[in-house]
Amino acid sequence: MSGKLAVLVPAFNGSNLLRTSVESCARSGLSPDRYGIFVVDNCSTDGSADLLPAFDGNGVEVQVIRNERNLGRIGNWNRALEIAAEEGYRYATFLFVGDQWIPDGSMAPLLDAMEASGSVFGMAPLRIVNASGDMLREGARISISGRIACTDSQSLLKHSIGTGRLPFAPIQANVYRLFAKDPLVFDSGESHELNADIEATAAFLTKHPGHVTLMADPYLVWMDRPGRFFSAQDPWYVFADTRRALRAISASTGIQVDWKSANAIAMLTALREPSPLIPLRSRLAFAARVFRFLQRDDAGLSFRHMSGFLFRKLFSRQSYLALPELPPSAALDSPPVPSVVRQCRPS
Repeated sequence: MSGKLAVLVPAFNGSNLLRTSVESCARSGLSPDRYGIFVVDNCSTDGSADLLPAFDGNGVEVQVIRNERNLGRIGNWNRALEIAAEEGYRYATFLFVGDQWIPDGSMAPLLDAMEASGSVFGMAPLRIVNASGDMLREGARISISGRIACTDSQSLLKHSIGTGRLPFAPIQANVYRLFAKDPLVFDSGESHELNADIEATAAFLTKHPGHVTLMADPYLVWMDRPGRFFSAQDPWYVFADTRRALRAISASTGIQVDWKSANAIAMLTALREPSPLIPLRSRLAFAARVFRFLQRDDAGLSFRHMSGFLFRKLFSRQSYLALPELPPSAALDSPPVPSVVRQCRPS
């Protein structure tokens, strides 16, 4: 299916949030011939999949696949990818229960640019809201000049790993090209469950060198809500396992980490990003623990690095990561598709 996107919705007891998420696809700006919806129900007991409409507001069929047994959270992601490949889709993205696509957001132009340039991967920022829909913060992930830019997978890996910031989660804000050889697969082992998305995406980019399309505008609203896997995690475990994942990815790719940079970002992340669902006293205690740990680390805690990242975040309104050394044609305010093709061609 040339250029068609599989929207993969892994679900377990999604209640009414599942229907809200699925219905948001029709407002994304994608025409009905550009996408298909696959809800992969992981043996839910609340009947949520039965409440889904047969078609979304664009007339796209909402296909519900029911697993015969619960495959686990990550196992269900992999099953969803298998279904997309079996159905012959070229691209896949994920939409999790409670999240929504922004009306006329950046999904359509992202998919257009990926198709035109032959990109293997695309990513966009996201909006993070609470269960009431109130804005918490923007998840910039990586800053670019203009509204769209093109880089390559190896440059993205080198810059991200080298800086010590892995911007590959959440996978709901990514679009993956589907390959028969070396397909995207997530490690379903419990020891890697937290960062399975980041590690699998880094492995995918390593195995599939090629163009990457980056958007400045989001298409995803990510809901921080009670009961969500990530929101329920202990922040110290998140901190420790993210460092483990960074070391593992560095070792597998051979890309060295600037740990002064990584530690500075980790400290700012500990101060800024823990869920508001966690009591304030616990968040402050966590930040203090991270501070003590990083001070004792071999690379230490560089206040010069921290101030530089803080300036970028607060005053320049940029992410901790910014795409470096873009040629003039690679960052465009409103690029026609042919321009994206030209910017992504090897020079």
